[in-house]
Amino acid sequence: ARDIAVWTPEDVTAEKVENLIRAEAGELLMRLNIFDQFKKDAKISYAFHLLFQSFDKTLSDDEVNKIMDKITASLNSEDGWTVR
Repeated sequence: ARDIAVWTPEDVTAEKVENLIRAEAGELLMRLNIFDQFKKDAKISYAFHLLFQSFDKTLSDDEVNKIMDKITASLNSEDGWTVR
């Protein structure tokens, strides 16, 4: 299980962020839930809880950390987005 939060411009929807996370996370992402959002200074912060699982093996921290690094890089590459 991991959590991630990202600042975006206020016109970005939670669904758009969720779709990007799902695209980068791959098949090991079993669950993705938003658990917090708030607006401040024309920005909005979304926080998500991610659950990774494999039916074939126990996932290592290294494996999940690599996926999270990929997600973080993708979120940070969007214009005006910053993982916090």
